[in-house]
Amino acid sequence: MASLNSSEFTATAAAESSIPQTNGEFQTLKALLVSSAHLIHDTYSGFIAPLIPTLIERFSLMKVEASFFLFLYQGVSILQPVIGHWADRVNLRKIALIGPAVTGIFLSLLGTAPSYPIALLYCLLAGFSSASMHAILPALVGTYSGRSVGKGMSFWMVGGELGVMFGPMIMTAMVATRSLHVSAWFMAGGIAISLILNYLMRNEPYVIVNNKTSHSIPAKELRIVMLPLGCIVLLRALMRTAAEIYLPVFLLEKGAGVWLAGISISILQGFGVLGVVLGGFANDRFGYKPVLSGSLVLSGLGMLAFVFTTGAARIASLAVLGTASMMMLPIGMAIAQENFPENRSLANGIYLAMVFAINALVGVLTGFLYDQIGGQWTYTIGGLVVLLALPFVFLLPKREKKYTITHEES
Repeated sequence: MASLNSSEFTATAAAESSIPQTNGEFQTLKALLVSSAHLIHDTYSGFIAPLIPTLIERFSLMKVEASFFLFLYQGVSILQPVIGHWADRVNLRKIALIGPAVTGIFLSLLGTAPSYPIALLYCLLAGFSSASMHAILPALVGTYSGRSVGKGMSFWMVGGELGVMFGPMIMTAMVATRSLHVSAWFMAGGIAISLILNYLMRNEPYVIVNNKTSHSIPAKELRIVMLPLGCIVLLRALMRTAAEIYLPVFLLEKGAGVWLAGISISILQGFGVLGVVLGGFANDRFGYKPVLSGSLVLSGLGMLAFVFTTGAARIASLAVLGTASMMMLPIGMAIAQENFPENRSLANGIYLAMVFAINALVGVLTGFLYDQIGGQWTYTIGGLVVLLALPFVFLLPKREKKYTITHEES
């Protein structure tokens, strides 16, 4: 890959790239349109956690066995760099835009799966469609973001977080009313949005890196950015997977009702939407180091407060945890795309593959710890370990405006 501040690249790319020219302006409607696919898709992702207590009971599972639902769904995302690298050179947008349909079909059927292996298969197949969508469409949003990549990633992430907020509400209603047999009808939403978006975007130019000017990412430059980011993601993962996978289980064990346990994920993700918005906009205004540092500290303290409080204080701490822990994701995506503007989809795919793969693996560890030492200690350890990620924030390369590629420059 050429130097990130190479004027030769920006001049050549302007002449030969198929990226639409936007003079660096943020294209709000187009960013919202693409992000809507993320919203619908991740609504189905939000079905998994509320179903885990039911699936544990139906199939007589240990918690570590239940962790494999999300392990398979998220673990497939290790393929995202391959998909992203391919998408930088071939138009794969139509494949990405059928993601909501495919994921919707299989996760709508998850609650009525006839056996544990079939339920795992549904999660695996949905994981493939999820990996394709998450590798390709964020880079498209990035091309619509002009100079405000952090803002664009916030749009994208807000869509996903809203989906993961609504999903548990919908599935909790099904579980609480014993109406899982009608959940299959929910797949209609994913099929509809895929058809609509494919139609509306049929003539939209696609971002393709011209083979004559494209470059690979040197391992040294990749390590400088991705290694510290990976360490941060790893040390955050125990806290995040405990909250995402086992929050309903933990609250049920503490005596909460089915409704409160089920919608707890929605509370967490609802405040996660706020965190995503704050993270993206604060990244553009203040830079990522102070924002990432604050996110890690507040999320760790929020987790510890959640464990050792009750009632309204526990709900308030869940709000802090959701807001702070999700501030990191749009910042990480912006860092990846700003530092590797010639390979946006590849860099984005590497980052998201890292996030999903680490969370998938650590999710299994979280289930093992939960079985061995219980939820109280598992959550406590997660809240403490995330604080160890702070030094890695300062190992990330200094942010420079010249790293940010815009359509005018490209």
